[in-house]
Amino acid sequence: MKKIGWQKYEDMLTTQLTCPFSSLIATNQMIASFNEESEEDEEIEQAEQNDFLSMIQDEEKEVLVIPVPASIHEQIALMSNYDCWIGHSNFNLTDDIRIKLKKAPGVEISKVYGRYRFFLGVGKMFDFGEVRQSIEELLL
Repeated sequence: MKKIGWQKYEDMLTTQLTCPFSSLIATNQMIASFNEESEEDEEIEQAEQNDFLSMIQDEEKEVLVIPVPASIHEQIALMSNYDCWIGHSNFNLTDDIRIKLKKAPGVEISKVYGRYRFFLGVGKMFDFGEVRQSIEELLL
């Protein structure tokens, strides 16, 4: 049986930004950037790195490092101009389906990310519930 699951794009973006793994990666990148400084600043660099590491390891202090994707401005612009959704399917998103998605009433932007996932930007004057229902009727 074919199914489509829906996820608010905004929620997906928030999850990506607050993921503990992302924070760990950003911390490692910051530490690595200390190592890329010139040799002239080695003593200053070592002191800064030690301060940074002690701040991370200090149990009394909580440090939250959130990596920000380079395309964050584009993503915010999308969310402010459209009602953005990610569709997850359990069936292949063929070229035929891509064409149907683009033609669905209310859909201004559509992009297929992969075999089972797609993005929709719904116009502000449309109700997502109605757009969703028409998409599901077209595809399922």
